[in-house]
Amino acid sequence: MSTFPEQSSASTEISAPPEVVWNLVADITRMGEWSPECVRAEWRDGATGPAVGAHFHGYNRAGTFEWDAPCVVTECDPGKLFAFCVPPDEANATRWRFEGRFEMLAEGIEKTIANIKKAAEAGAKRAL
Repeated sequence: MSTFPEQSSASTEISAPPEVVWNLVADITRMGEWSPECVRAEWRDGATGPAVGAHFHGYNRAGTFEWDAPCVVTECDPGKLFAFCVPPDEANATRWRFEGRFEMLAEGIEKTIANIKKAAEAGAKRAL
C-alpha cells in the first residue's frame, strides 16, 4: 500500500494578470527555472508551443537520481487552464493541471449575487 497521496493541490494568489501567469506556466521550456525536480523540458514531434495534443519531453533530477519522461498537453485554454500528462496513456500517469483566475471569478460572482440578493430582500422587508 502506497503512502503517497493519489491527489494533491496547491494554490497561491499572484498579483499579475491571468494571461501573464498562464504564459509562464504554459512555457514548458522554462519549467526548469522554477521546479525543484524538473531540470528542463523541450517541445517534441513538431510542437513549438502549448496546444492540446502537443508533445514535450521533461528531464528531471531528485538528488543523484535522474530520469526523463514523455509528456502530452491534455488541456489548453490560454489565460485560464494548462494541463499535461506524464507519461501519456498510462494508468499511473501523473496529471498536472494549472488553473487560472476563472474559478475565483466564478466564486466571486456567486458571492456578489448572494450578497445583492440578501441586501435587496432585507430592503424589501423594511419597505413593507
